[in-house]
Amino acid sequence: MSLGEWGVTAGILAIGIVTLLDGLGQATSTSASGVGAGFMPKVVGVLLIALSVALGIQVARGKRGEADAAEGDVDVRSTKWVPLAVCTGSVLIFIAGVDTLGYIIVSALAFWLTAWALGARSHLKSAVIAIVLSVVVYLVFTHALGISLAAGVLEGVL
Repeated sequence: MSLGEWGVTAGILAIGIVTLLDGLGQATSTSASGVGAGFMPKVVGVLLIALSVALGIQVARGKRGEADAAEGDVDVRSTKWVPLAVCTGSVLIFIAGVDTLGYIIVSALAFWLTAWALGARSHLKSAVIAIVLSVVVYLVFTHALGISLAAGVLEGVL
């Protein structure tokens, strides 16, 4: 029995339940289509719960996921803790700073940190791509789709 596979199954189930409960807590739609803000969270929540049940059945039957063969001297059985910690930290920085600093600054930082953690060769190129990606996503959401994202310290500039 693999505790890691049961952990993944439990994690998917927990995310599915939280997503479903969030969808059920959304206000009922008054639009003509009847599709409101809670529709997609309900769909995703149910799918995640179903996926966790199917995965749990597979794990209980003893069907384990085997690691792919390593290329060169890479040990696929060990976890790279520093990249994992940096990626986790970038998500936490995003969550903590998006309201005060704004979407563009925090997402650019999170994109750059993730690229660095995953081994990007050129830090300058990664930073430029992160900034451009953040600005483009911000502008598309706020101007083209009419969905406001946090402007933070850039309020009034954009």
